[in-house]
Amino acid sequence: MIIVVKKGTNEEFLDNIKETLLANGMSFDVLQGSSYILIPVAGDLTTSDMGRFKSLPGVERIINISKPYYMVSKNYREKSVVDLGDGVLIGENFTMISGPCSVERADSLDKIAAFLSSLGVKILRGGTFKMRTSPYSFQGLGENGVKILNETAKRYNMKSVSEIVDVRHIDLFEQYIDIIQVGARNMMNFALLKELGKCSKPVLLKRSANATIDEFLSSAEYIMAEGNENIILCERGITSFDDSTRSMVNIAAIPIIKGLTHLPVILDPSHSVGNFKYVPDVSEAAVVLGADGLIIETHFNPISALSDGYQSLNFEHFESMYKKILKLCEFKKENL
Repeated sequence: MIIVVKKGTNEEFLDNIKETLLANGMSFDVLQGSSYILIPVAGDLTTSDMGRFKSLPGVERIINISKPYYMVSKNYREKSVVDLGDGVLIGENFTMISGPCSVERADSLDKIAAFLSSLGVKILRGGTFKMRTSPYSFQGLGENGVKILNETAKRYNMKSVSEIVDVRHIDLFEQYIDIIQVGARNMMNFALLKELGKCSKPVLLKRSANATIDEFLSSAEYIMAEGNENIILCERGITSFDDSTRSMVNIAAIPIIKGLTHLPVILDPSHSVGNFKYVPDVSEAAVVLGADGLIIETHFNPISALSDGYQSLNFEHFESMYKKILKLCEFKKENL
């Protein structure tokens, strides 16, 4: 961090800045320029809110050199792989996660899981507690949905992932779910993130539609700082003025995020695009750009789905797309 101070600032203010830095264990230098005084600061800036210097008389601005996260960065580790057991790894090879937006009934989820499993998909997704804009929309089956998802995944030797919406459900999810998903709306629910940091289960963290990449990675830091290093990052589109898609598919975020962190990075094309027609093309682009996986909504009859049917692929569309992606992955492996 560099503190920029206006030339001619009262020496008393300069001394106050220096004393505060020393009291926080920071090392620094004072460089006299023609128009400004620069104070480069080194030390553990995570333990103190250095932004408070902005309010001191004479301070022009604060320039942050380092990022507000360390444990999720490549400075901490070059690459991480999340091991779910039974040979299911995220971050090693390309991983497909799929299933319905919501767990609707045991028989319908069984039908979807049987189809996905037959293709070789190892991770089954399903919403159980649903955060909906309208209080009158389908809210999910709750605890019963969690248990149905668990039983169905086990039946087909798959791993399960579902979104948690309340810190009070952590014990339930730890008992029944293999990957605990934090949805975009809860990316900045820091109380929830801290508690998930104490969990034994991996966390799939989705980026908020209004969050910067730095804010996204800082949220992951909240989880890692509490001890849970098994995190999967999920890009799912950002807010835009253009309503031709549900969100703007920020496809460039994949290589950018992967350049900053050791954590696996996947894409959610279903929520990014919001239209099943474009999910396959966006998914293929994600593979080319180096995504570690995809999380895609699939339903045997999207028209009858209780939520997000318009962005869900039917079995025919999913199988066609999945076979292309497997070929694309093989091509990348052989030629890159």
